[in-house]
Amino acid sequence: MAKLYPAIVTGALHTFQQNEEHRCIRTYLSNTSMPVPNDLDHLAVILGTSWVIRTLPFLDIGKQIPKTTSSDESLSWAIQQINHCRDSHQHCNSYLSAAILPKRVVFVGTTAEPALRLYESQGERDFYICLSYCWGRRPFLRTLFDNLESHKRCINPDDLPPTMHDAIEYTRQLGVHYIWIDSLCIIQDSVLDWREEAGKMASIYQRSYLVLSATSSADAYGGMHVSLPSDYQTFALTVNTKTNEICDSNIADQANFPMTTNTTETFYVRRTYDHVNRGTSSYAGRIPMLPTNKRGWIFQERFLSSRVLHFGPHELYFECLEDSACQCTDHSNSSLDQESVLGSKGGGVNETTPQQSHTDNFQQHSSMRKTIAKAYYGPVVWRIMTRDELMYAWHNMVHDFTRRDLTYAKDLFPAISGLAREMSVARAALHGNADKAYGTGYYAGLWKDSLVRDLCWKVGFENIATDDEDEVKRIKAWTDRALGWRAPTWSWGSVNAPVKFLGQEHGTKDFFTPLCEVLDVSSTAAAGSDEMGELITGRLVLRGQLLPARVTHPRLKTCRQDGLRLPWQILSLEFGVLVENFVQHLFVDDGCQDLLGLLDEMDAGGDPPVVYCFLLGVVRKGGSPVFLLLKKVKGQSEEEVGQDVYHRFGRLQLTGPPRRPKNDRTPWKERFGVLAQAKEEVVTII
Repeated sequence: MAKLYPAIVTGALHTFQQNEEHRCIRTYLSNTSMPVPNDLDHLAVILGTSWVIRTLPFLDIGKQIPKTTSSDESLSWAIQQINHCRDSHQHCNSYLSAAILPKRVVFVGTTAEPALRLYESQGERDFYICLSYCWGRRPFLRTLFDNLESHKRCINPDDLPPTMHDAIEYTRQLGVHYIWIDSLCIIQDSVLDWREEAGKMASIYQRSYLVLSATSSADAYGGMHVSLPSDYQTFALTVNTKTNEICDSNIADQANFPMTTNTTETFYVRRTYDHVNRGTSSYAGRIPMLPTNKRGWIFQERFLSSRVLHFGPHELYFECLEDSACQCTDHSNSSLDQESVLGSKGGGVNETTPQQSHTDNFQQHSSMRKTIAKAYYGPVVWRIMTRDELMYAWHNMVHDFTRRDLTYAKDLFPAISGLAREMSVARAALHGNADKAYGTGYYAGLWKDSLVRDLCWKVGFENIATDDEDEVKRIKAWTDRALGWRAPTWSWGSVNAPVKFLGQEHGTKDFFTPLCEVLDVSSTAAAGSDEMGELITGRLVLRGQLLPARVTHPRLKTCRQDGLRLPWQILSLEFGVLVENFVQHLFVDDGCQDLLGLLDEMDAGGDPPVVYCFLLGVVRKGGSPVFLLLKKVKGQSEEEVGQDVYHRFGRLQLTGPPRRPKNDRTPWKERFGVLAQAKEEVVTII
């Protein structure tokens, strides 16, 4: 069979290479010695016989799918997944008894008697569907004060963009009478109505019967449905089982696949499809950056809802709290098993050393967020996690969320308020306070019971590489503070950038010991806003070691004139002593724009500006101290007028010396002699 395997694959590759449309096809041969061209995509075997599966064990096994997601076959498949979830999944259905309808929903009628109007509910219970989609920049019909009453009477379907039109028709086909669409069910020119409904949005999605996700559509005009591209057609390969040679190959008739004979075996190959999620199977279709994966609001819409039906680039993809399935592979990925997700109830940390536990736990969480994202970012798994695991989950969530775009900067906290509430319930339960959703304290995206560790965030661009021009524009736009005030500077919510937390950049959860005290922390929500939503103030008071320093850079004096954005890699700090025994890892929050403002305050002699390093704690692996980088500003509030307060502008970590002997047991405080200059201070950061 070792001889047969390369012969068949060679024939398959030859067949695809003869077709101009299939030059990018590649087969997966990780366990063979056969050389494979690097510029070809994966193959998938579909409708393979037992002989093919036994003989070609390393080829992905897929299924043929309908030519369009709007077909009757696709609808039947979707209904099958929904029914399977409804009948089999305890976790999904704990949320899905007929819920109280949202304040407003769109009544869609039936397929036989379609009707369309905005309905203001009276507290009754019924099933409803939600639409998750990208708005885009082109204007489309929305509910405003001026058309609210007319929408209650009738909405003209011809006035709706294709995505909404498709979603409404699909809702009818599923036999559901109501759909919730944000642009129609929230009065878009009412700040108060928007804040009120935005605070409920998480529960609206969470209690919906199903979420329809227009995953491949870049805006409201893209529609939900897709047709299978011609370069994903299926090829039939017939093998002579006696000579091990390809005796026939052609484009397969999808309606009439040829059968296996006594001397031949026929199997079918096609390109693998792009997938919304990797899942736990070995099926190796890539995960593209689809439009909905770029949008901030859609993040919690996906992870809070019990069921989501994605209209992907090639097929339908279904995921719920316990399972996931796509049209091109066998049902299912069996994504949620509480005994295997975290090892055991109450957490997955085994009885090992603390450092091993943190490292193993981090690797486990990294795997979970890739393979069972919907289960990982949701209440079912969160409620069986330990405190440390909840911290890891939140850090991972923030990292993934901050890589997404928001049209309005002020929406950042409202866009994850539902997830924050679920996280709060899970954390409160660990403190014996399960009935108080805010018992553990949530402040501007950070948690009181892990606050010092949560402060150890940094802007993380290192692993973002792309040739996409739009992606490059997004990355360039990320590097500033949010326009206007959105969050206090100590919060990751104050920057427009992807955020990483201590340990994520190293691939391990470093064992961290806090060395400062939180005296006070507060944040104030905007009027009418959800308590975990839009903010207007934030304040943090810490007691700990404060170390003055000066920022140095060869072009610091001229960067203001030439508009230079200084990368953190070429900045350093002077501490007033000769520094030879450690390495500085200095991470600036906003492309050094905060530092440029300090140039106006430079000493008359041209000395670099003074900044302050506040010691947060130490990473035990090697004894590496971690600091907040602060600059002084004048207080603005009544209680702060005339006082020195601080803004955060970065994070500093000291390591080294780079070539320290392995048997060196010198205490970290002695190795970092610069700390002798630090003094205990109380600092207020805003």
